[in-house]
Amino acid sequence: MISVEEHRERRTRLVEALRASGPDGAAGVAVLQGAPKESIHGVFRQYNDVMYLCGLETPHAYLTVDARDGSSHLFLPHQPRERREREGPLLSAADPDAARAATGVDSVRGVDELATFLERVRHVWTPLRPGEGAIQSWDTLQRSAQERTSDPWDGRPDRHRWFVRVLRERLPAAQVHDAAPLLDELRLIKSSAELELMRRSGALAGEALLAAMRRTRPGTMEYQLDAEMRFVYLDGGARDVAYRAIVAGGDNAWYGHYGANDAELRDGDLVLVDCGPDYRYYASDITRIWPVNGRYDPVQRELYGFIVEYHRALLRRLRPGVTREQVQEEAAADMAPVVERTRWSKPIYAEAAQRCLEFPHHLSHPVGMAVHDVGHYRGRPMEPGLVLTVDPQLIIPEERRYLRVEDTVAITTTGIENFHEFVPLDLDATEELVGTGPR
Repeated sequence: MISVEEHRERRTRLVEALRASGPDGAAGVAVLQGAPKESIHGVFRQYNDVMYLCGLETPHAYLTVDARDGSSHLFLPHQPRERREREGPLLSAADPDAARAATGVDSVRGVDELATFLERVRHVWTPLRPGEGAIQSWDTLQRSAQERTSDPWDGRPDRHRWFVRVLRERLPAAQVHDAAPLLDELRLIKSSAELELMRRSGALAGEALLAAMRRTRPGTMEYQLDAEMRFVYLDGGARDVAYRAIVAGGDNAWYGHYGANDAELRDGDLVLVDCGPDYRYYASDITRIWPVNGRYDPVQRELYGFIVEYHRALLRRLRPGVTREQVQEEAAADMAPVVERTRWSKPIYAEAAQRCLEFPHHLSHPVGMAVHDVGHYRGRPMEPGLVLTVDPQLIIPEERRYLRVEDTVAITTTGIENFHEFVPLDLDATEELVGTGPR
């Protein structure tokens, strides 16, 4: 649980970043637009930036963080009585004391007062990227915007672009600056409270994957493994999934972001499963590959065993004070003799293994409030509190084979904490689990 005090400290750090980044030392005001009322039969989920700074779950909220005096203010809608009776109470402008107590902001006002508050501000900061909602990351939002823009019968601006446009129209004397880099940097390094939530999210991800292994038999449908995992998440207190699971049996694993999950699992095939829950606004990300019939054949063992060994080499080399690039170079050097001494069953497998050592992105994306979280750690020394995925991949295009294994880990003062350490990597241990659940 993130405390009111931690939310207040985060806003203080944002004030410091705004003061350091303002043009010619000019202080400004950050304005963050909250998520709209959900348009589906579902549960409202706040945009991550707003949740990060104040913990408020009210639709159509606006948060300001004022670097001129260090204050913060919420501008909330009024909840109509009929909606209150139908949906239950929300923190709103009708009860400012409750909203202040829950968030630690200095004042709570009606959303109709925001324009007056901003009219004399000369430097306005807001994220020039979309807010992340349920099952969204910056990259999924970016791809969606690109598709919409290229559609000749659509092309409308998304919500954040419209908000920026309205800010510029209503505040013509103000300069609008991008707050996203400042927020991304704040969110990159996790606090002890965040790590505790991610620990629980990682535990649920691992428990769900083990349940899927036990459920697996020839004839099982991909969506049945997905259902097994979602039950574990919901039963464990998660909101639901952080992203749609990849449950890719056989040839479907070739597609890196396969999502249909509607095929039957066949005897002799492997199944690749990539999953993670949304637990109190924090994600996790785990991948394993196992045999549908419970036994890796010799080629499956040869190839998946190699990528598991490479995964372990990367885990051993991760530590604070070194860069991602350095870790990958060291792990590749550790694995080079393995590639040389392995009696590969085909030359293309040896070639693929060599390419694998040269691939630069086995240490992948940050994880946090989104599964592909904001922030950049490449090219800089890793520090305690950074959470990322270790995700080595072996690609054999001649046979359309794609194998990988993934864990979410946190950098500590001495090395790493693997949130999925209890989920077996060992191939023999994995075989012992597959198909052992009730039919």
